Amino acid sequence: MGQKQSKDRLLYQYVVNGDIGGIQFLSKQGASLEWKDKQGKTPLIVAAKDPGLYDVAKTLIELGANVNAFCKGSHGGTPLHYAAKEGIERTVALLLLHGANAFVKNHENRTPLDVARKNGRNLVVREIEGRICYFSGYIRETFGPGFSDATSLQMSSRVIWVVVVPRSLHKPPKRPELELVIYSTPQDAEPRRIVLLRKSKIKEPRFDQPSPAMNILDKRTGIRYKFSPVSYSDKQQLRRLYNACKGISQVKPASAQMGVEPWDSSVQNSEPPRNSWDHTISSPTTWRTPTRPSPPMTPINNPWAQESPRIMKNIPGSWSAPHLSPLHTDIRHSETIVPSAPPLVPDTETVQISGKDVAGSSSSCVVCWEAPVEAACVPCGHVSSCLSCLQEIKSKNGVCPVCRAHIDQVMKLYGI
Repeated sequence: MGQKQSKDRLLYQYVVNGDIGGIQFLSKQGASLEWKDKQGKTPLIVAAKDPGLYDVAKTLIELGANVNAFCKGSHGGTPLHYAAKEGIERTVALLLLHGANAFVKNHENRTPLDVARKNGRNLVVREIEGRICYFSGYIRETFGPGFSDATSLQMSSRVIWVVVVPRSLHKPPKRPELELVIYSTPQDAEPRRIVLLRKSKIKEPRFDQPSPAMNILDKRTGIRYKFSPVSYSDKQQLRRLYNACKGISQVKPASAQMGVEPWDSSVQNSEPPRNSWDHTISSPTTWRTPTRPSPPMTPINNPWAQESPRIMKNIPGSWSAPHLSPLHTDIRHSETIVPSAPPLVPDTETVQISGKDVAGSSSSCVVCWEAPVEAACVPCGHVSSCLSCLQEIKSKNGVCPVCRAHIDQVMKLYGI
């Protein structure tokens, strides 16, 4: 018995020291992977909370360590809680991939997502939400008297980032208990507001109207929300948000996205496979390096892809690009991919015609990123590129780079 316990303790020490060979040897000799120290931490919990022990954590999981092992105490929880608190996105993705339960609560009644939000771990928040969400993306919010931010003296709108996530593990045939999480930008870790949809009244948008909008009344707070498409032509994004709020997942099931090892640095623009513990909900998310997200790519004609939103402003014929979306689509799809528009603050209303600013900042062609915006697509009217690029696009595929509508004519614009 004493020899067995010494083996368990020694394996734990090998984990602390990062000795993968010793871990594998002792595991074959019957050493336990679930031995706990005085604080109640298992070897996997120790590895999960240290960014330098990612390979050790991966080895322990491959050997059969319990990814949902629980450590008691005021700051305890599962390995996922510890990795989320430290902001180790890579380990979070690994744990979720191998069945970690994202809804387990620690003794502070917080899930790993709650812990990541509290500690400002933006990338971990996006990673966990991307695994469990029913919807995530940009949407336009109207605020002012009678709606959210009622302190505003007049009606206005802004582009925000919203996510629809379940509050607990979905157990069919019961309806999922969902919440609408509102962020000012996808770079935020802490939500601006969380709306419990079970206690809200949702009014279906009139999609047959030119400018549909979805109204939500939060019965708990009495606050009303009004959401509309980011661009006037993008009704599909609003429809997906509405369906998600009604409990219809708008993301690809995890079972269709299995088979790729996470964080394979030899594959550029790859992403971790989606093998969530809940096979009813999962979604594509960004493949990232530890220091910098890779630029988003959007497949064409892929109904599961997160669409890159285009923002139509109040200036006639103007166009501006939103922030780069943190969402990716799976490289295993065979569709052609094209880069999204260059980054720009969503609320900046700007367009540049023949090098002249209309609303206070410059804008360059979204194709070459060099020449000024100086031409419009007819009949859709989008102003996003220089004349030479639009003429080349018309001669090749003939579709607008903004809305993908067919281009009948390219019209040069002249600033005054």
